[in-house]
Amino acid sequence: MQLSIVSTLNESKYNQEEIIKKFSAVCYFLKPLDYDGVELSLLEPEKIDVKQINEIKDSYELEIPALGTGNTFIRFGYSLGHIDESIRRKAIERVEKYVEFAREVQSKVIIGLIRGRYTFESSQKKEKINIKSSLKECCRLAENNNVELLFEPINRFEIDSYNTISESVELIKEIGSNNLRLLVDSYHIYLEEDPGFIWDYLEEIAHYVSHIHLADCTRRAPGTGHFDFRTFLNIFKNAGYNGFASIETIMKPSFEEVARESSEYLRSIL
Repeated sequence: MQLSIVSTLNESKYNQEEIIKKFSAVCYFLKPLDYDGVELSLLEPEKIDVKQINEIKDSYELEIPALGTGNTFIRFGYSLGHIDESIRRKAIERVEKYVEFAREVQSKVIIGLIRGRYTFESSQKKEKINIKSSLKECCRLAENNNVELLFEPINRFEIDSYNTISESVELIKEIGSNNLRLLVDSYHIYLEEDPGFIWDYLEEIAHYVSHIHLADCTRRAPGTGHFDFRTFLNIFKNAGYNGFASIETIMKPSFEEVARESSEYLRSIL
């Protein structure tokens, strides 16, 4: 199993030189800590010089396993489930930008918060219909670019649909695209799943999983709470999973401290 951590590049705020400098500094910092990759949470990937990004990651022998798209909803308000078709279209257009960037850096694209939340004018039922329709278009984009989409179940406090793994697996089956896979997140599992049932269920659906997010029950670094990471990760190891487990936490007291603590703890149990 390979280890990565989420980082931002602030590409909407900084110029190209600053973006590249930051990415280089992150890679330089992570490599000695035994990381295999750096997951990027982006807002406008089209503003990034992909050639330079590839040169830097390759020089450090690191991968970019996945791209986070949640800022599209947080910052722009675009979502795949929105009642307004024009806003859904903008969300799909943004996904296309992520897919194009992912194609060039050989990454995957996460479908998480970009699903959005429904308004009083809509409903969960309508939202799910819209998400399915939008997701089918996104899958076609992914298929045309040979990029994998990662569907992430997210807890009910952050999003209104597909909160559980079982719902998400059923959606993946219904869509029926080889380019749509599952992302599981330990924090959302802690909040949403039945603790007496989830371990056996994860064994059943492990073959759908193509990426993993790690955060403890406090949403801090793994090992700072009481989530059973050893059991959780062993399920996937025993299933033959050899992809990435990526740290996605509140970066406090600092990104550097979270990266150090997480690597030390996880390498001791992997």
